[in-house]
Amino acid sequence: METRSCIDLDLKEMNISFIGNKDKNRFCASYLFNLPDTNGDCALRIARAQNRCDALRRCCEPAVRCEQQTMYSENGRTLSGLQEEVEIKMAECAQHEEELRPHPEPQPSKVDKSIKKQRKIKIIESPPFSLCLKYLQCQKDAHQMRVNCSKASNPHTLDGLDSDDISDSTWQNCKNSLEEDYYLMNQRRQEAFAYLDKCVPIANVTREFMITDRICRASTLKDRKPRKEAINCHFEVSRKRKECASLRDCCVQADVCERSALYAVISDEYLLRRTQLRETLDSCMSQGIDGGNLVV
Repeated sequence: METRSCIDLDLKEMNISFIGNKDKNRFCASYLFNLPDTNGDCALRIARAQNRCDALRRCCEPAVRCEQQTMYSENGRTLSGLQEEVEIKMAECAQHEEELRPHPEPQPSKVDKSIKKQRKIKIIESPPFSLCLKYLQCQKDAHQMRVNCSKASNPHTLDGLDSDDISDSTWQNCKNSLEEDYYLMNQRRQEAFAYLDKCVPIANVTREFMITDRICRASTLKDRKPRKEAINCHFEVSRKRKECASLRDCCVQADVCERSALYAVISDEYLLRRTQLRETLDSCMSQGIDGGNLVV
């Protein structure tokens, strides 16, 4: 509705009732006056309708600008955020359903043994320090996976500020003005990782009550095989975070270091910078779109 209102307003102000460009007039005529073919199955008809919409979009002068204005408006940004949240929740739900999926019934002769095996959770009483190293690496990998997923979902977001996209002038201008702040934000993230790398090997856990409350499962020692089927990146990010959470239960040192005052200061500064930078980017994009809408 917001996009349509913008287009209607532009056409009214421009007082245009015809296509002025001869080349565009010749191109648009076949799409404006010919009805689309309604034969074929549902998927084919949808594809034809989409092709027609894409072609008609070239015949509508305000379409691109109005769509961009709507995308970066309050409604557009809210919708984009909600869509990403839904994708993450659906991925987590799908993973949960997969974990609950019943296994094939074992042979009668192995029923008792199989039940005992399923009920018993193998616990590591003294987890090796190598699991701490796996946890630290897991955290870095999960962070990078989330960044890559964010870029793939929408390149014009905070995580895409290091891209070389020059197709959108508004995005390019905002990106150039925020490069230094983006660098400082990422520097804090790297400092947090570096602090854990130094703290975990020397953390004193002898007085930590949490050490007796943790359940380190033997399954964390196994290397997870990559999935063969194609899954969306949000699902993979959720799966990676759960893997990191399991590894953290096997590393009391990480819990000690992550609850330290210095780590809290570094993490809080990173989160604050990220929040401020996101708000600045949204404001810059909105102003750039609004500036392009000025009628001289």
